[in-house]
Amino acid sequence: MLGALHVRAATVVTDTVVSQVSQAQGNVSVTFGQIFKSGDVPQGTTLAATVNGQPVGLQVDPKATNPDGSLRHAVLTAMVPSLPGNAKWPLTLSAQPAPTVAEKVDHVSLSRLLATSYDAEVSLNMGGKSYTANARALLQVASTAHACKPWNSQCDLWLSGPLASEWVVNGPLTATDGTISPNLRVYFAVRAYADGSSGTLHQVRTDVIVENTWAYTPQAQPQYIATLTSGTASYTSPALTQYAYTRWHKLLWWNNAEPQVYLQQDTRYIQASKAVSRYMPLKPDEKFLASLRQSCAPLDRCDQTKHMGNVGAQAAIGPLPRWTSVYIIDPDLRAYNWMLANTDALGAYSVHYRDQATGWPISIEKHPYVTIADWAFASKAAQQSNVKAAHYKADLLPGCTNNAVVTDCKTAWYGTGNPYLWDNAHQPSASYVPYMVTGDYYYVSELAFAASLNSLWPNETYRNFSQGLIDRPYSQVRGKAWVLREMVDAAYLLPDDYPLKTEFNTQVENSLADWNAKYTNNVSANSLGLMDAGTVYSMNGGNHNAMAPWQHNFLTWSAGHAAELGFTGAAEFRNWLAKLEIGLMTDWQTHPAQGYCWLEASAYSIQVKDARGNWLPTYSAVYDATFPTLAGLECNSPAMVAEAGRLTKKPRRTGEMSGYPYSATGFPANFQIGVAAAADSRLPNAKAAWDIFQSRSMKPAAPEAYNNYPNFAILPRSAPH
Repeated sequence: MLGALHVRAATVVTDTVVSQVSQAQGNVSVTFGQIFKSGDVPQGTTLAATVNGQPVGLQVDPKATNPDGSLRHAVLTAMVPSLPGNAKWPLTLSAQPAPTVAEKVDHVSLSRLLATSYDAEVSLNMGGKSYTANARALLQVASTAHACKPWNSQCDLWLSGPLASEWVVNGPLTATDGTISPNLRVYFAVRAYADGSSGTLHQVRTDVIVENTWAYTPQAQPQYIATLTSGTASYTSPALTQYAYTRWHKLLWWNNAEPQVYLQQDTRYIQASKAVSRYMPLKPDEKFLASLRQSCAPLDRCDQTKHMGNVGAQAAIGPLPRWTSVYIIDPDLRAYNWMLANTDALGAYSVHYRDQATGWPISIEKHPYVTIADWAFASKAAQQSNVKAAHYKADLLPGCTNNAVVTDCKTAWYGTGNPYLWDNAHQPSASYVPYMVTGDYYYVSELAFAASLNSLWPNETYRNFSQGLIDRPYSQVRGKAWVLREMVDAAYLLPDDYPLKTEFNTQVENSLADWNAKYTNNVSANSLGLMDAGTVYSMNGGNHNAMAPWQHNFLTWSAGHAAELGFTGAAEFRNWLAKLEIGLMTDWQTHPAQGYCWLEASAYSIQVKDARGNWLPTYSAVYDATFPTLAGLECNSPAMVAEAGRLTKKPRRTGEMSGYPYSATGFPANFQIGVAAAADSRLPNAKAAWDIFQSRSMKPAAPEAYNNYPNFAILPRSAPH
């Protein structure tokens, strides 16, 4: 921690400390996650902070670094000595040379916390019987055992410094007669803050997490009402049914001593860091912001889709879900709260598989035969008497059993009875940005659970067991896109020493190498830049001869995202995929009446194979096969536009792309993220493809404009500012 800036300090980013009350506050603790551009905080430097131009204490808990040693992500804690009511003060972070001799400081210790009367407790009323878990008791046991270390499953030391320390302990829920709930477990993430002037502890925040996540414990669906307390702070839940592999959490500040402050990040800097894509400069409507939900009750799906596999547009679909993309374009507190509320809602889905043997999400390196998609086969294989049977038996997830709560369990497929259903091809970005900007333990766990789920879900043979390949087991192109995104995000942002980070990185590298071997570096691959598994549509009397450009756009973006984050082989794969976006937009330029016309680049599906099942050789051939009555008409001419309108039974105008061009979720909007990624490939005609796309005459407009629905409002890095 450094309290003053040196003259050689270089400003990195300026966020804003926003008071939430009209009264002045003293010794205001602010903890948040901060992403950094590669090289902005080089190895051998440290960070210092000013608030409103005055130096303040800053604690840096580094979490992730770049290959060059520069800081990628950290959890920062600043102590603001005095914050006037309604103040909006700049918090400026600067990099400066690290001191040659480390400053000796006293960290906030567990013994100091236990010297206070702090406590937090969970009490569950299950059918009239009370089960409890107590944070203080768990902390005392951990302290006696000297167990609190980074990534210790008994007591995880998450933050450690002179301003704040955080310990994560966990234990079962126990009744007064000694009965232990076999499925439920409580995690207490206890963060203690030191007073800036006296050094005494003055605030303690507890994130109380209730889980039913043990992967290999027989499924159960406990029903209860929860009461949480920490000093005078308390919370009572509604009546809950907690299905297997779900979790929820609630923040309590001991004796309600919560600082009334919001750290508003510079989300333009987050975009510039390349951790997220570059978005159009947009501003949500005030009426829209005022309508956003600000919290989500435990185990409620809130704005998430009940059955994610449902067809049609969903607010969660896109590089980032709607609630997160709104925050990225405008970090208003209401957008921030909406983002966290719907991230919390994912806790209600059965997507959290924790290995009781390790304490961490399931690892397919440790459990190479685990599977959900192939569970029925694995269940039968586990009953055989061959060598593989033991492997399948060891890794087999327990299926659900019909009872008073769940009644639709079958032996033919895997299930949990949970009415909220996840789907790989429609899954949202789980907790990437929430963890990035909060630095909270709950959200880093959500990020890891999502990656673990995507690696364990598919057919174990198709993913090549512990290799975690994405291409073969995930048949839908959009599924490949969103699974790649989830794996890349976790591999990039998880702390360097997180137990599964190396494994997730290896799986991403394996999948990119697999794709490049099949496509990029394969002279026999099709010339259109298409996935072999993408021809799932049938048209013009053929069978499985067509594909969906919009699904391909998702994958092109996802590969481009991986390339921006620096994953080996990602740029090559993106460039191979980008041939489609570039070709569909520019093929007409050589022969305006014969090439593929860009107005139809956003068609729902296009024919890409002939009657014999062979790939069509060119985009012109694709256009002729898909739109035979448009072939021979000059692209974007009155005659061509009139005929296109006749085909869709809706008048079209010059420059209007097909597929709901006025909508922020239409097919041109979907196309935007793919062509933006393609534009950054710097391939021939890549810039022209983007420029043509930008010239379209109809773009998302009110009431379906991008400003309130910016999921697909992405710009190329290479486009002018």
